[in-house]
Amino acid sequence: MFNKKNLKTKSSKNLKIRLDDFSKWQNLSDSVRGVSDTRECYNFTVSRGELEAGYGFKQLSLPTSETDLTDYPVTVGASEVFGIWMAPMYEKQSAIDKYYIFYLDEDKQIWYFNIFTEKLMLPEYDMVFNEIPQAAQFRINGYDTMLFSSPSDQTIGVSFAGVNTFDNIPKFLSGCWHGTYFFLVTTGDRNGLVYSTETIANWNDNNKFDVDIPDIRGGLKFVISFHDDLYIFRDYGIIKLSLYGDSNENFDIQNIYYSSSYIYPSSIAKNGEYIIFAAQDGIYTFDGANVKKIELPFEDVLVRTRNSATIAACFENKYFLACKMDFDDDEEVGVESGSYENNAIIVYDTITQEFSLVRGVDVRQFCNVSTPKFQKLCAIFRGDKKAMIGELTKDGSFFGTQLKKVWHSPRTDFGYAQSLKKIKSVTVKPHTVCQIRIESEEGEVVTISSTDCEKSQRYLVGLVSKSFVISFISQSGQSIACPEFDVMVVE
Repeated sequence: MFNKKNLKTKSSKNLKIRLDDFSKWQNLSDSVRGVSDTRECYNFTVSRGELEAGYGFKQLSLPTSETDLTDYPVTVGASEVFGIWMAPMYEKQSAIDKYYIFYLDEDKQIWYFNIFTEKLMLPEYDMVFNEIPQAAQFRINGYDTMLFSSPSDQTIGVSFAGVNTFDNIPKFLSGCWHGTYFFLVTTGDRNGLVYSTETIANWNDNNKFDVDIPDIRGGLKFVISFHDDLYIFRDYGIIKLSLYGDSNENFDIQNIYYSSSYIYPSSIAKNGEYIIFAAQDGIYTFDGANVKKIELPFEDVLVRTRNSATIAACFENKYFLACKMDFDDDEEVGVESGSYENNAIIVYDTITQEFSLVRGVDVRQFCNVSTPKFQKLCAIFRGDKKAMIGELTKDGSFFGTQLKKVWHSPRTDFGYAQSLKKIKSVTVKPHTVCQIRIESEEGEVVTISSTDCEKSQRYLVGLVSKSFVISFISQSGQSIACPEFDVMVVE
């Protein structure tokens, strides 16, 4: 008689694998890691271990007045917006601060409006440029003045004193106040650092700091006042200028940092105790003395492409870097179905050191709008929304359309590398709207569509392999929390 008890049989054990922490980024690779790690995640953010809708944009809305904070949508009179800037201005006559947004239309003409009114205004006469200008704010003869300049245009300023062309103010790439001086990085072959006080008659060739150009560190590109010193960014380095007293003769210039990679000047932004910037080989923080590279889990994706159109801003202790990223997949998210300059936004939280990615949005320029009543991060775009001014949202949509959201696990073996595993089922919480994709080591795929239900739902899987890649894909704005996989391990 055949005795079954004399046969050696494989034992098995059942596991409950719960994904309750989606926050651990890993480098993009197929190496086997924990199931809660991620090798790719975009248009999601992670909060309390859950996947939530990431950042997006909607049409900018602004208060009706300083006393009535009811928002109204801002519609600009342009078919395309090429530039946007915000400026607070003190009006002497009424002794109050006013807040303006300036924008550049398709004809390279400057328009502006008061943030706390509904009236769109045109300057006293046309401010038209040949190319997109740079902007800097200066106080000229007691008036807060917004200056605009480009390599092919004279410097023009608008203030409560009117609109004026300033022949004696050099064309500039960047400008800022520091101490009692206003500093400009000038354009052209004579690229250099010049300065003035608020009496603009002081602009002349004598008011120029001696900075070695040309130099292996390249030309001057950006100037920023930070703590007690002035910092000038070059193509491949940083200069520190220290002033002692009010005399321009008491200063010290030091070359304090050399970069082996090109620094993108439009990526430089100040956030509290740090300046953050991007170079061709990654993202860096700078505290005034030391430069430190931020470890990016997707650095190889960022540095594959030259980011000539990159742009950045800091807002709510986060660094937003719009850039081009080569995701090297067959997906076309948002603007990727057409032509684009930027297709991603890297969001770096300076407090938690965590990251998130927005994919499928082509930001042309950011603009911080800050008043005593509210703060918003605004942006203008290329593509379908090129005639809109948007404001940052946290609903994962782009002007009302949900962006495709994806989270991929690395290849995972659930801690049993040599054993076959069978994923029997997956259980999701109520109101989990997404697609769950599970791929075996052999390339077999099971796809589950989870719908909006009032109760938790259990879906059968039945996929057998030694390792798996698990993906959550969503077109909704709803969160995904603590999915649980029922796994049998054959030992």
